[in-house]
Amino acid sequence: MIRINLGAHGLGRVRFAMSPLDAAKDLLFALARSPRVLRAGWRKQAVEALSERQLGLLAVVAGGGPGGYAPDFLRPEPAGFQADLDTALHQVATTPSERIRYELTAAIGGHSWGQTVGQRPPQLLLTAMDRGEEYVAQRIAVELEQFWCAVLAPHWPSMRARLEGDVAAWASVIARHGIADTVNRLAPNLEWHDGTLKVHSLATSSHRLSLDADAAILVPSVFAGRAIFCAAEPPGAPAPRTPLIVYPAAQNDCLPPSRGDELIGTTRIKLLAELAQPRTTGELAQRLYLSPATISYHLQILHRAGLVQRTRRSRTVLYQRLATKPRLADGLE
Repeated sequence: MIRINLGAHGLGRVRFAMSPLDAAKDLLFALARSPRVLRAGWRKQAVEALSERQLGLLAVVAGGGPGGYAPDFLRPEPAGFQADLDTALHQVATTPSERIRYELTAAIGGHSWGQTVGQRPPQLLLTAMDRGEEYVAQRIAVELEQFWCAVLAPHWPSMRARLEGDVAAWASVIARHGIADTVNRLAPNLEWHDGTLKVHSLATSSHRLSLDADAAILVPSVFAGRAIFCAAEPPGAPAPRTPLIVYPAAQNDCLPPSRGDELIGTTRIKLLAELAQPRTTGELAQRLYLSPATISYHLQILHRAGLVQRTRRSRTVLYQRLATKPRLADGLE
């Protein structure tokens, strides 16, 4: 179990963030640690990209070892709510050498591969480390960009809309119930109690850590099945970071990238239920506690699939559900 002692002041500085690079790391980690949670489409594309583009170092470092630890520098700390890809890649490539050394040393000697027979670090990683921490950081950044462009770039707009919708929904819950109650709802293994944020590990894990912090970052993921703690900062850690917790997005379908599957999801089911009578984008946004942009994105897909109709009345556009079958052949992206 991870204990983050925040207190009331630290709880007030908890914030949400998201990044395209986070999605890449989450997919790679899930592929290595729990591939069964991924749909076949994601597994196939990820494996093909790693193999065809020879991204072996990225696969080794991002997947972690038997202990489950994957170095955190692949997930740079976001300065704002939504980081762009180039900024995040630059952060990875320019990670301080002492931070690279600290995290890889922890992976090799403690958290991941351990020191028992049969658990030596992969030779690929050892060879890269021999060339220095700066080389490792720059090489990982290059391979991360190639992986993201090959696997995630075509689907990032819809993925981003899901993540934005998730954060918007939780913002509404915070407004009604407060941040402490909201944190307790984010994931089954995430708990706020008496000034402490707790991330419960798997039953098979004996890892324990308690640290003090004055802030925390919450990051939604479409690939995470439970809350995952990142950026552990015990006393003396170089280039310390704000504790970051990845939690499963409420619309966590982990859909493979296919045309028909874009219709599946909690948000569109709710939209269709609301559209039994004509409604505007603004009305739907208010009723579902989502941003108008997110609502508009989902409505466009439903309209192209032949599930909703839209009519204009003066300056107002109204949407309503149609009782017809979706045109999967030509209606979906």
